[in-house]
Amino acid sequence: MSLDPETARKIAAWFNERGRRTSDKGAIGRARLFYRIASLFDSSWSIPWFNLGLLEKYAGNWESSQRLNQRSAQLDPGDQDSWWNLGIAATALADWNEARRAWKACGIKMPEGSDELRIALPNACVRLNPNGNAEVVWGNRLDPARIEITNVPLPESGHRFSDIVLHDGEPSGTRISKGTEFPIFDELMLWKASVYSTFQVNLDFPSQAALDGLMEICHARELGIEDWSTVRMLCDQCSRGNPGPHDCHQSDKDRGCVAFGFAARTESELTHALHDWSVQFGIAGISAVQLLLAADSEV
Repeated sequence: MSLDPETARKIAAWFNERGRRTSDKGAIGRARLFYRIASLFDSSWSIPWFNLGLLEKYAGNWESSQRLNQRSAQLDPGDQDSWWNLGIAATALADWNEARRAWKACGIKMPEGSDELRIALPNACVRLNPNGNAEVVWGNRLDPARIEITNVPLPESGHRFSDIVLHDGEPSGTRISKGTEFPIFDELMLWKASVYSTFQVNLDFPSQAALDGLMEICHARELGIEDWSTVRMLCDQCSRGNPGPHDCHQSDKDRGCVAFGFAARTESELTHALHDWSVQFGIAGISAVQLLLAADSEV
């Protein structure tokens, strides 16, 4: 017995709502089942397809996420959320033609061609490991879904300077730099590992000029440098907002002497840079270079 469209939509809406509530409780398998039943009762309704694609996005099942968001966008071409998630999935798969199609549907001007996308977008931050030991770092946005890390992340993050990270579309907090507010996006996955390793060196600077000199040498040689002694340890409420006055119970981590993180392709190029800096500014007593996180051997 076939159902009239109004009844079919009501039943589909009931199962879709059950799926949403079940998903909120973390029962993803059951939520997926409810959404699928909803799509069977009303296959022309885009919402269950979108919700299925959303589950697949957060599970990292990019082929399924792309297919489901294609279906959702086809059923409701005006739903930019479907197009945006399609753009993320296509980017994860390096399907640049489909990514271009999705971003264009979101009103973003795209360069012509079929090669890897590179778009000039304002800088932003990305929250690495958002569901675990999270760390917020700065980066250069390459397109609407990817950012290249420009900080030297702490080794506990498992990430490196110049890693390219796939990120979600909705900002989750902000940071302010030089009076300008920038969005924070949550990481979805490591899209491409960098060729840099992470090192630590403990340093003592006799002057601001010496510090500025080391920064200049590192930038000229394309090395990453980070003063890890300035890292702020924030509670989740601070991290996902715009940190300011707040009764945060996480204290700054005491690192003792000034610990600097460096990113270099080899230990020798970092050693040479530090040697040249020490000669130029008369620095003595540089601590040993410690390798904390080696570059991925498969890169």
